[in-house]
Amino acid sequence: MKLSEYKQDYYTFTGKLSDINRQIAFAGIALIWIFRKTDGSEISISNELILPSILFALGFDILQYIYQSITWSIFYSYHYKKTGNEDADIPTPKKLNYLSWFFFIMKVLFVIVSYTYIIKFLINNLVIK
Repeated sequence: MKLSEYKQDYYTFTGKLSDINRQIAFAGIALIWIFRKTDGSEISISNELILPSILFALGFDILQYIYQSITWSIFYSYHYKKTGNEDADIPTPKKLNYLSWFFFIMKVLFVIVSYTYIIKFLINNLVIK
């Protein structure tokens, strides 16, 4: 298999992981909404579900794509102005991806941690009672 095919696999799998992670986060938000407390006209979330709801805020997902959009736009503009050629062979500086990888890892970890709290909440409130 060519090295470029491995690179394409990497893009495919990380993109798919981002999509699945986002869907799972939305499902977690829906679970928290299902188990909210309603008292007349007031709605509140159990203290046990506040942290996972914050972690599901999808902030790292958004930050990852904001960072990538700005970074690669600047990278493209700089090199296009410098070369005037869209087909110029420009090496990619690895350090430009470090912050993106940080956001990627954090958004996946936050979803895992959030579900840990939700599972604990469900066990304590539905299974044990």
